[in-house]
Amino acid sequence: MVIEHLRPIFYVILLFSIIIMLTVIIKKKSVHNLIITFYVVTFSIFAIILSGITLFQSGMIADETGNAGDEISFYLFIAVVIINVVNIALSFLKKLGDCRALRR
Repeated sequence: MVIEHLRPIFYVILLFSIIIMLTVIIKKKSVHNLIITFYVVTFSIFAIILSGITLFQSGMIADETGNAGDEISFYLFIAVVIINVVNIALSFLKKLGDCRALRR
């Protein structure tokens, strides 16, 4: 039996991370770009930590009950990490691009 009860948490975190990514990609130049970058970085770090804790707890539950772990949750965790690292990189690149555009 596979422990998959915590899988919806990964789906929700992944959904919000993708929404944040689309927002960062679509957003225009902003005066409050530093604040937006701070919020994106904060959310991304929080999402990575929360999904890591959830994956760890899923493993603990599987170990205590003698069941197998959920490999799909592991792949979702990897996807959350990748998307949130890309979110942070895109946010800083957008900020850098906006700063260069303002100097011209």
